[in-house]
Amino acid sequence: MAEKSERKVAVILATDVVGYSSMMEENEDQTLKNLKACRSIIEGLVEENHGRIFNTAGDSVLAEFQSAVEAVICASEFQKIIKERNDSVGEEEQMQFRVGINMGDVVIEGENLYGDGVNVAARLEALAQPGGVCLSKNVHEIVNKKTDFHFNDLGEQKVKNTLLHAVDVVLEASHERKLRTKSKSQVPVIATIIVILVLCIGGYAFYDYSIKDSDNNKEGIAKTSSDRPIILVMPFVNQSGNEKNDYIGNGMTSHLITTLSQYEQLLVLGKSTGEYLYKNQIPEEEFSKKYGAKFVLGGGVQVSGNKTRINAELKDLENKKIIWSKIYDFSDEDIFDIQDQVGSSVLSNLQVKITRGGLESTALRRLFTPEVYKNRLLQGTAFELMTPDGHFKAEEYWKINKKLEPDNFYLDTDRAWQLVQKTWLGISKNPQEDLDEARRLVLGVLEKDPDHGGTISIAATVEQMLGDFDAACGRIDKMRKFNEEIIDIAMLADTQRSCGDYDGSIETYEKVHRLAPHYSAWVKLYYLFAIMMKTFEEKSGNYEKAKNYAIEHSNKDYLFAGTSESFNTVLAYIYHKEGNSELAKFHFEKQKTMKNSITKWWIENFDFPNTKPKEFMKDYIQVLQKYGLPDQ
Repeated sequence: MAEKSERKVAVILATDVVGYSSMMEENEDQTLKNLKACRSIIEGLVEENHGRIFNTAGDSVLAEFQSAVEAVICASEFQKIIKERNDSVGEEEQMQFRVGINMGDVVIEGENLYGDGVNVAARLEALAQPGGVCLSKNVHEIVNKKTDFHFNDLGEQKVKNTLLHAVDVVLEASHERKLRTKSKSQVPVIATIIVILVLCIGGYAFYDYSIKDSDNNKEGIAKTSSDRPIILVMPFVNQSGNEKNDYIGNGMTSHLITTLSQYEQLLVLGKSTGEYLYKNQIPEEEFSKKYGAKFVLGGGVQVSGNKTRINAELKDLENKKIIWSKIYDFSDEDIFDIQDQVGSSVLSNLQVKITRGGLESTALRRLFTPEVYKNRLLQGTAFELMTPDGHFKAEEYWKINKKLEPDNFYLDTDRAWQLVQKTWLGISKNPQEDLDEARRLVLGVLEKDPDHGGTISIAATVEQMLGDFDAACGRIDKMRKFNEEIIDIAMLADTQRSCGDYDGSIETYEKVHRLAPHYSAWVKLYYLFAIMMKTFEEKSGNYEKAKNYAIEHSNKDYLFAGTSESFNTVLAYIYHKEGNSELAKFHFEKQKTMKNSITKWWIENFDFPNTKPKEFMKDYIQVLQKYGLPDQ
């Protein structure tokens, strides 16, 4: 009989340093010195509040307390002292921390503790703001009754596929954030979901600028034809066992997709499709049949010291044979050459003639040094986490790049993306100021390079967020001309919908679906809204296409808050329009049982934020109010 583990209930405090990896890369000695000074502060406070530190690894500290009250007092005092320290020292000595506190069951192994109680504390720490403290619901219920702290209830938050009810301790005004709740900002409550669309569906693809001749692909993605072979680029898998090296494979995958997409002889499926197939281990014969892919390109990445090995393989799925494979060994400064070599070999084996003066990496070489390019890949990988910590890591990489190349104006587009994300994540102290700065930056880039597709897209997004629809809608023609990445195409579709061009929006969304069928759920939802808004405007009353699409997606468990709920409210609206109040009521009540029940405020600010045409939204709300739609 196996020995039974010793368990107990404990209050666990978890903390780590914001942007620690970047600090270590920039100045290891100074970072370790700063960490030691800050570590002595937390050690003293833990002891003072009758706790004990049971684990330290790198920049993290795990501590156990008997009392939830003492744990929260310790954390708040620690953040207060750290802030005072940061205010009194130079920038190079400053550090910020995040703290998470949970009470739960733990397993005792010697002096160490393991189990869900510890894991949840770590997830709450990841959810905390820099300089902030985030609590589990059970800790808050205890502390709320016994202290004078102010709290901010964040509700259920999804962290690493785990739903947690989180509560912030409000230590200063900037900690009064609200996730998935109404913003207090004076900025017009704008396309938050547009931003989700922009920031989530594209991953870090927006960091990979495509430099193409203006005469190329003026209509965007060309229509599928039988003589255009479809190629799928699978993720280049990190085989080194160190997550820090993921960016190399991500960069190789993204750039090969961009390179191959330049050639009209090929139709290249979007990055999200390869990621979906890899994650779900879909057999090659199955996705070949389903997506019509004739060729698949993939490989692996191994890193040892400053040397990297990439193995690449091109397979003919129709004839079930490998038609090309090769191993490349290189260092950081050779990365552009390797990308060119892999791209050239693939194109050669597919009998595609290389035109227009070179490959994607050749253009990138003109814009960025290998060091800056590497930092941009790391920056993009952190950015796509869509968390405060990821945001600040991306920000640190941008700062490093700006020091390396202060006159490289293309880096200003990266910064604009970060400022938009900062606003959406609710960590901006002044959203209006940050969005104004984002607009200033993108306008500066476009003044120097008016045809830079990625900058045109973010410019339109910022203008929508600021409520300047005349400017945003005025960019549609250029967006149509320079929509070089999936994210650019999706942003064009959304801008067209917001500006009332429903036919154009539907056509563009369908391009996204064709090239990236596993793209974000918000693309699917906004596609549905475009169909409905077109039907409403035409006064045809025929909602059959919208209804069938909504039925298909109404039972799926989508990651982003409110997606499945919105599909069901759409069905409630359509069934009401068809005179079937029973089914309308059924779907309205169904969405109320889900995680994020829809409100009038949600519809106005998430489903149809700041669109120029308002008539459909008004009718939509009036119908749903008949079934009990609340204001908040």
